[in-house]
Amino acid sequence: MKPNYLKISVLLLGALYIVGMLYFLYGCSANYHFTKFINKGGKIDTISKVVTVEKTIKVNGKDSIIFVEIPLKCPDVQIPPTRTEIRYKYKLKRDSIETVRYVTKWKTKLVKIEKKAEKVSVWNWFFGGIALGIWIAVFVAYLIKRK
Repeated sequence: MKPNYLKISVLLLGALYIVGMLYFLYGCSANYHFTKFINKGGKIDTISKVVTVEKTIKVNGKDSIIFVEIPLKCPDVQIPPTRTEIRYKYKLKRDSIETVRYVTKWKTKLVKIEKKAEKVSVWNWFFGGIALGIWIAVFVAYLIKRK
């Protein structure tokens, strides 16, 4: 007897389809995703909000509308930052630290240059004072010789 490959392939594809549908139906539930959200750092804060609701009531055969304020606790979801947001935040922090390091490096170089300039001016004053003293001594000696 010769095997009918068409029937076998239809049977296998049907079984594969049924297994796929069962996997889809049995897959992860909302509770799984909620616990995963909580484990990754998500928080749900309940904030009470006031909602006004209209009610129609018949009084003495007439319809009257009453506005009722009902406090509701609405969850306010705080979504944890994604991986790219965290990387961007760290990149900004790293870049700011590098710029501060770069600026301080140049500020220290400028301070060193200013200190060198101060030292040069001190030496200039020192040698200028010596030269002035020698000049005054020579002038005084000249005046003394002249008399």
